Amino acid sequence: MTPRRLLFWCHLTVGIVVSLVIGFLAVTGCLMAFQQQIISFSERKIHAAERREAGSPCLDPSQILTTAATQQAADPISWTSFANRTKATEIAFPAGKLLLVDPCDGHVLSANSGKLRNFFLQVRDLHRYVAWGGVRHENLRAVKNAVNLGFFFLLLSGLILWFPRKLTWRHAKVGFVPRWTGVGRASEWSLHTVVGFWLSLPLACIVLSGAVMGYAWANALLYRVAGDPPPAVRAERETNAGALPIARYGQLDVLIARAMQQDPKWNNLLLRIPSQKGKDITIAMDEGDGRDPRTKSQLVLNRKTADVVRWDRFQDNPRGRQWRLYARFIHTGELFGLIGQILAFVSALGALLLVYTGLSLSLRRFFSWRTRRERTNHKAVRNQVQELITSK
Repeated sequence: MTPRRLLFWCHLTVGIVVSLVIGFLAVTGCLMAFQQQIISFSERKIHAAERREAGSPCLDPSQILTTAATQQAADPISWTSFANRTKATEIAFPAGKLLLVDPCDGHVLSANSGKLRNFFLQVRDLHRYVAWGGVRHENLRAVKNAVNLGFFFLLLSGLILWFPRKLTWRHAKVGFVPRWTGVGRASEWSLHTVVGFWLSLPLACIVLSGAVMGYAWANALLYRVAGDPPPAVRAERETNAGALPIARYGQLDVLIARAMQQDPKWNNLLLRIPSQKGKDITIAMDEGDGRDPRTKSQLVLNRKTADVVRWDRFQDNPRGRQWRLYARFIHTGELFGLIGQILAFVSALGALLLVYTGLSLSLRRFFSWRTRRERTNHKAVRNQVQELITSK
């Protein structure tokens, strides 16, 4: 058996083993490709009043949070505000409940926006953690991560098998331009080969960035390549400290105002309602639309004095941390804007097509082999019968 033929059988075997999981990842990836645009479109009619009369006072964030908590009879878990005052403030509650309220008077604009967002959260948990209903299945997640590496092997081996034996345009164009001759082996092979070639680079970027997010060793390797030591394992957040009482929400106003003052170019602020313990509070800030790590930062403030403890901006991070943040947005294509999202979506569709054509070609090969074997056996039996007849 030649090395090329051995590589082909390895490619075929690994492809059959990992195909269904690759299809699962491709489908969930397609569903999440335009998540922000879909949410924005569904909420396009939900906006606050343009502007009230001059001098009309607005409620403090703590008053809006207190009103929302009283209405829902539950403690909110996060508060998101936007510099554009016509855009609704988002207040999240447990169990996926989300209120969109007027950022000035706290009037509830929508109480049902959480349904679509929860759908995308469920899809994300399936894609990233193989989790459903908040329950993570670590064994299945390990299988998913291993399949991701298997897909990378398929991309590499596929490129090697794609490479023509003779470097002429006549032989090479078969791998560049699809030939559709109707449903059949030739058309499926052409699609499998051409799609695999043209999408190999974006799919490799998606697979490798996924490996960085899925494996600690891959994440550590990224840091080492960047010349930085791997980060220490984060300690789990304390969950039994108790929620901040509503009566103490007033202390958040000074902290939020300090965050707005710290970065005048802020576009949105995200505050996770802190527990009643702890001396510091973290506010996530973004100068963009949430799809570029270079516009994001985290501001850590002293809860009592509102002094800045630390301001973690993208440019202040070590190179390894910057690369890790890039990996997250390369995986979704968001780093390159709408074009990147479209390319990621097309790549996920291409992965589905590779799964379909690969399995179809494998089945055709199997049935063809079985037919040939049956014919050979039938011919052998017929020859034996003829020998018996002639011997008599």
